[in-house]
Formats: sequence, structure tokens, C-alpha cells
Amino acid sequence: MKAKTIDIVPFGGLGNRMRVLNSIGALQAKADCEVELIWLIKAELNAPFSSLFKSASFPFTIANGLKYTLFLKFVKHIFIDKYTSIYRFILGLFYDLVLFDEDVLNISENQLLNLIKDKKKILISTCYAFFDFPSFDNFTPSDSVQQKLNSLELPKDLIGIHIRRTDHVEIIKDSSLDSYSKAIEEEISKNKTSTFYLATDDYEVKEYYKKKLKKQLITQDFELARDSETGIENALIDILALSKCTKLICNSKSSFVVTAQRIAKTKEIIEI
Repeated sequence: MKAKTIDIVPFGGLGNRMRVLNSIGALQAKADCEVELIWLIKAELNAPFSSLFKSASFPFTIANGLKYTLFLKFVKHIFIDKYTSIYRFILGLFYDLVLFDEDVLNISENQLLNLIKDKKKILISTCYAFFDFPSFDNFTPSDSVQQKLNSLELPKDLIGIHIRRTDHVEIIKDSSLDSYSKAIEEEISKNKTSTFYLATDDYEVKEYYKKKLKKQLITQDFELARDSETGIENALIDILALSKCTKLICNSKSSFVVTAQRIAKTKEIIEI
């Protein structure tokens, strides 16, 4: 049994959690430690890890029972940000080292390795990447997700569109629907038979482009809500579908689309 154990609590939506898990996988390779994943099923991501992924490229266990229940009830991202010192004190009774967002954002990889070197029990709770990793190609989708992805029958030379509209004020302000439409029209002017894949969290946007692009558009006609297991599975399918595109029309301030950018092949990014 390895002497060092890191408990990892990835916060946020799917893209955020995937980058945290990729970080812990890269850290594990350097630190030679065991990892326990505390995957909290909450409104922002209401699905268990096993409904999304079959496996990962690095070993870990998944917390359950009393430990999981206590974290679910008492460890909340918004409260950690507000009452950091209180959470650090309480959790410090059970861990040799407790690291939150502000900690992992302000230290280098070498500093992190030195910080955990002599610690046996460590907690990292964050929504941010904290250790460099080459790509997001570290997860095998669950059978359910893979089957739904296969059913889309995505063609080669697909152009992906990611439009976030319901919960990211900065992206909504920066990237108008007109700017997306202009980028789409430019691609069609280059190739009249271009096919597009649309991932969006807005039903009206989806209906608009289905009418506008007709048979040139592929998109999921499924539930989009993050607070349901089906909605989160469909979000992962959107990420994986975008990852198979040769070009992406998007705003890279979204961790969702950045995740798609870093899976599989290199893509041309058309920034909106």
C-alpha cells in the first residue's frame, strides 16, 4: 500500500471536473500516491461518474457511504469560497494538507510536489486545473454514452458549433448570435456541402439553427438540463461529438468547449 493518499473533490460542471481529474492523474504519476475521487452529485452535475465514464487511464477509487454523505451535505464550493479559513480548520482535523482554489492557483507544479512530499493524507478541492496534462484523452465513455454517440453517425470533416446561452454572462455579452451566423455562412461559402454539429444549452438557439441549416445540421434532440442524469450524459455526448470535428466555431472562455478542443485530433478554432 502506498504511503500517500490524495482525496480529490472536483467542483463545477463537466468540463471543470474533467480538467481537475486530468490534473490529479498527472500529479499521481509524479507523486506516486493513491487517489480517492469524491464525485459529488449536485444540481450543477446531477449524474454519477459511472453513468458517464467506464474507466480512466489512471487508477483511483470512488468514495461512498458515510464519507460521501458528509462531503455532499457539508462541503459546498460556494461556502468554501466564502468561509475558507473555517473549512480549512475543520477539514484539517482529518487531513495533513487541505488545498482549495486559491491554493492550487497560486503555486507551481514543483511547489505543489514539494508541498505534498511529506504529507500522508491530502485533500484537494477545486474546479481548476492544477497540474499540466497533455490532453483530455484519459477517459473511456460509458456504454450508454458511447452507444448514443455512435447513433449520431457523425461524418468526417464536420464543423462544430458551441453556443452557450443560459448561464455564462461574459460569453453571452462577447459572442452574439449574429457573429456565429456570420462564421457559419463563411464556412458555407467555402464549401456549400459543409455539415455542422451544434452543441448548445438553449432550446431556442437549437430550433433556430435547425430551421436555418436544415439537413446540414446534426444536433441532439434530447434533454439539456444539467440537473438530470440524462442531461449530463447528453452534455458529455456533445463534448465528444465536438471533439471529432475538424473545426470549432466557439468562444473558448467556456471550459466545456476547451475540453472538446483538447480531446482527440487537433482542430482549427474559429473564435467568436
